[in-house]
Amino acid sequence: MHLVCLLLAIVIAASPLLAAPVDLLFDEQDSVMTATESKRELGQAPSIVTVITEKQIHDMGAQNLLEVLEAVPGFMVAYPSDIASGHTLSVRGLKSSEAEKTLLLINGHRVNNPYSGSWTFLFDEIPLDEVRRIEVIRGPGSALYGSNAMVAVIHIITRTADTFRASTLDFSAGNHRYSEGHVSSGATSNGTSMMFSLNASSSNGDRQYIAKDAAGRAGFSNFWRRQQTGFLSITHGNWSLFAMHAGKRRGSLLDATNQIDHASNISVRQSFATLEWQQPHDNWDLLLRSEGDLFSLMPLWQFYGGGMLGQPQVRNLTLTQNVRLRDRGWQNHEWTLHGSYDHIRQFDVRTIINGTDLTNIANHNRNTTRQIWSLAIQDEWQPSDALGITAGVRLERYSDVGGHVSPRLAAVWHASDNLDIKAMYGHAFRAPNFIELYSAHNVALLGNPNVKPEIVDTYEIGTSWRQGIWQINGNVFESRFSNLITRIPPSPQTINVGKETLRGFEIEWRIDASKDLYGSVAYTWQRGTSSLSGSLPDVPHHMARLSGDAPLPLDAHLHADLHWIGSMARASGDPRPPLPATWQLDTAIRVGSPANGPSASLIARNLFKQTIYSPMANPGMSDIPYHGREWLLNLSWAF
Repeated sequence: MHLVCLLLAIVIAASPLLAAPVDLLFDEQDSVMTATESKRELGQAPSIVTVITEKQIHDMGAQNLLEVLEAVPGFMVAYPSDIASGHTLSVRGLKSSEAEKTLLLINGHRVNNPYSGSWTFLFDEIPLDEVRRIEVIRGPGSALYGSNAMVAVIHIITRTADTFRASTLDFSAGNHRYSEGHVSSGATSNGTSMMFSLNASSSNGDRQYIAKDAAGRAGFSNFWRRQQTGFLSITHGNWSLFAMHAGKRRGSLLDATNQIDHASNISVRQSFATLEWQQPHDNWDLLLRSEGDLFSLMPLWQFYGGGMLGQPQVRNLTLTQNVRLRDRGWQNHEWTLHGSYDHIRQFDVRTIINGTDLTNIANHNRNTTRQIWSLAIQDEWQPSDALGITAGVRLERYSDVGGHVSPRLAAVWHASDNLDIKAMYGHAFRAPNFIELYSAHNVALLGNPNVKPEIVDTYEIGTSWRQGIWQINGNVFESRFSNLITRIPPSPQTINVGKETLRGFEIEWRIDASKDLYGSVAYTWQRGTSSLSGSLPDVPHHMARLSGDAPLPLDAHLHADLHWIGSMARASGDPRPPLPATWQLDTAIRVGSPANGPSASLIARNLFKQTIYSPMANPGMSDIPYHGREWLLNLSWAF
């Protein structure tokens, strides 16, 4: 804590020494694409947005997506409260089992799978070696992006062939037998540019002691991971191709019945390709895009502490056609018309128990198809230099769960050269996934083909003030959820029931003295209530983050983050005391520039080895330690 305070003091002390305003901290920090699908200044974008640039990622020493998202106000990484199988994400006080109420895009391609609606099974620890920027929209995004974009849209934008800069080699090693290797390269010839990137990592995991599982036994977690990721990018004239494959095998914190795990081996793979043709013009542009996505889940789940091994396999193939027309030629209006068609096929659904194929008599799900037709229209109107109004609506028709309409309306007032004020409303939804619709032969989960989409209405007011090297961003929000998809024990039936309301505010104060000397303080207050259970459990009401960066001698750079998470209340009727507040200090020291020549980084997470627990809903179980101290040495060479 003293280190972070000292670092922030250095930033503040140095600021008066600047003789004139400095340039923007990072080349692309103050612009965003995801809010409207066209480039906008951050303060005037009709959404609450956080942008993390390539330089910030390198400065903080982040190795995967979850480590970056912990820096976003209102975001918290933990484990699910019901089954401790992997990572999940809380956003603005809402915690869902597999982050299915958030949408993850990679270069515009949605990677949430149709089977569970999740992306955290595979992409939670996606490497960041070739990431140029990550744009995070807090709040609804269904008016542009459809299902799952209820509380956040996370958009990873990678380096591609047309932005290739230098070949790179990276190697990392750390405790828990962590190792990672990465290579990328590219070339241009006769108007065609190409680049590729390959990454592989392995970790035995931070084996945490679990005092009591669902059967009352003690033991250690078995959360090992092996991951491979690669992509290919080709551009030629108006054409571009981006193809990516990600594969992961891992153990599990606990087994499928929340008992000490010895044998779970979860394999998940996803491959996708997008082919684009763009025709730009002064007043209009046209985009045609074809996409294909194959998702495969092939787990070996341990049940009842080893008494049974189950293999519920499934594959999803999604084929998508998109067309987008944008027109800027009529009286301060920019119109965007977007149409798409998705054909989703779920196949090869199999169930094997203790080596016996029971697909024909006791399958866990079913082979099925889903078709989605959508049409979205958006108008960005600038009636005056000081006022911008964005209105849009997306209409979708699902072959299995019916239609849905997602409107949005936002006004941005440029009150002065230093102040922008936003008022926004958005309606979003999440279509039921195939687990919720078709699960069968499971004593804990039974699908319901009549279940309807979840919906949310969100109201936000935001402000952004900037003066020289100082900046303050803040917002207040209220989200009203209904038609929630859930189960009420002891019944395993999936149903729509209950309502939830989330309220809160987020504020961040930044000082950007130079590209290497900057700092921030962020605070979030959030509270959720449910018509079924009162206050929402297992999420904190208060969160804060203190961050600072400073240059050091010998071309070195220091980064430090202090995270503070407030106490977390239990569910109504749970006799256990609330989880106490926790804090964690992360540091990173880098020598050299990762953009040119050799560089090395030494990274430490939870430097002072604080005990941090992720809550479990079962009162008969102990909570799960989230992670201990982790350190990592990274060596990189750009040439």
